[in-house]
Amino acid sequence: MTPHTDSKKTPEFSVGTRVKTRHSADPGLPEKEWPLETGVIVDEFGGVQDITDESYGRNWAVSRRWAVALDGGPLVFRNDPDLEPE
Repeated sequence: MTPHTDSKKTPEFSVGTRVKTRHSADPGLPEKEWPLETGVIVDEFGGVQDITDESYGRNWAVSRRWAVALDGGPLVFRNDPDLEPE
C-alpha cells in the first residue's frame, strides 16, 4: 500500500492536506498493484499509529492515523508511510 517516494524528508500531514495513496476496490488485486489515487485528509486519529497490527491479534479492522476522502468517492484510512503529498 505504500506509495513510492523519492524524497528523503518525511512529509508533514494534517487535515486538509492533499495526498496520494494506493487504493483498489478489487479484493483480488494484490496490494502492490493497487493504483495511486488522490484525495484530501479529512480527519486525524492521533496516537493510533503507535499501535501495531500484532497488538490487535489480527490484520483486519485495525486503526490508522488519517481518514482520507479520495477524489473518486471512497473514504480510506492510512498511516503516514502509506501517503505522499500530491
